[in-house]
Amino acid sequence: MREMQSFGITQTMNVVDAVPGSGKTSWAIQHINESNEKLKDLAFGEEHEKFIYVTPYLDEVDRIKQATNIGFVDPEIINGKGSKMKHFRALISAGQSIVTTHALFKKLDLNTLDLIEEAGYTLIMDEVANVMEQYNIDNDDFDMLIRDGMIEIKNDGTVVWLHENYNGSRFYDIKILAQSENLTYIDGVALYWTMNTRAFEAFEEVYVLTYLFDGQSQCGYYKANDIKFKKFSVALIDDTYELIDYDPKVEPRKELYDLLLIHEDSQNSNGRKSTLNSNFDSREKLTVNQKRTQLSSTWFDKHASEDDLKQIKNNLNNYFSKVVSTTNDNLYWTTKKNMAAVLKNPKCKYNKKDDRTKDNFLSFNTRATNSYSHCTAMAFVYNRFVNPMEKRFFQNYGVEINEGMLALSDLIQFVFRGCIRKGEPMNCYIPADRMRSLLKDWSEYQI
Repeated sequence: MREMQSFGITQTMNVVDAVPGSGKTSWAIQHINESNEKLKDLAFGEEHEKFIYVTPYLDEVDRIKQATNIGFVDPEIINGKGSKMKHFRALISAGQSIVTTHALFKKLDLNTLDLIEEAGYTLIMDEVANVMEQYNIDNDDFDMLIRDGMIEIKNDGTVVWLHENYNGSRFYDIKILAQSENLTYIDGVALYWTMNTRAFEAFEEVYVLTYLFDGQSQCGYYKANDIKFKKFSVALIDDTYELIDYDPKVEPRKELYDLLLIHEDSQNSNGRKSTLNSNFDSREKLTVNQKRTQLSSTWFDKHASEDDLKQIKNNLNNYFSKVVSTTNDNLYWTTKKNMAAVLKNPKCKYNKKDDRTKDNFLSFNTRATNSYSHCTAMAFVYNRFVNPMEKRFFQNYGVEINEGMLALSDLIQFVFRGCIRKGEPMNCYIPADRMRSLLKDWSEYQI
């Protein structure tokens, strides 16, 4: 079993694991504002607590700046003075509290993390970090690096950089990642980057705001690195948000589930039975496992016929046009990314340039945005499983990702982008039997 490089993290990560809309961000804002009224004891005196707040989206950056009273600054590209990262380091040196995006946070290098540790910051991470991702490199280039003795692959898959005098730009990223022992070659197929554990060790305190943490990659990453974490629920007590010992039973799951008007293939008032959840797989005599994996990545890539995809496209249009009759501005939808252009229709729009202001498509793992809270209907046309390479990666460290919990986490986060987060009923088209069953089990506290 492989051991991941660790810097000996001793502190415990605080995971605020609570259903969307329960007040995680409100607690964080309250905690930050209250800290401004207190002073922290230091060896050389006293000072206010300093924060780095990380959120997925730029509009949330503005929200945090406006809702807090400690003068958050977001790093900018300053004409003639350097990059966002340079500005970030200058803000750290000045002792300034910072609000930024996950995209910038993942680029923090060891020197910047050293500055953070010396200055003594608290990290609040709104939603889990992308702690690992596939690193794309041309196969010929990768083979050349091995052949020319610039890198070697250890038995456990770790990529080691050998060419110490290399100063070129073409493979600079690989050099830096390999030197940090954060690059892994899995099963001779895929190259993966993992976040350096210093990204968490460098902070005095860490708070991660999320839901169903146990099914997410960051949880697997913590376990692989033997990073301790403690989960909390959040409660509103006498108009004040407080962290309490984790207890899923405090979540109003049944009440929330009852607000979801989930489409089922049942008898219509005209005597005809709906088939929107069952008419899209032309294979005959399906096995239990084949039915369980319908609408998965493998199903879309290997089993779905052209007619099957056309049927799903028609189902989506029919659902939003006739079954729930929703305007395009009041719905959002998702599917496997490379299928979006195939399944788009008069109701479900998709902009090929990824301009979400020109369509109503959202990534299936979208989180931490309130921009769709006016929407009264959604469609989740995907059956979520762990990427096989990511699964293998964690297995190398003796860690198993809970696939059901992962799928449920993405589904609930997606659903809660809509009007249910305001306590309003919401129409849902979730054609994968497995995904609907997971949601039902969740409502009964079986997950």
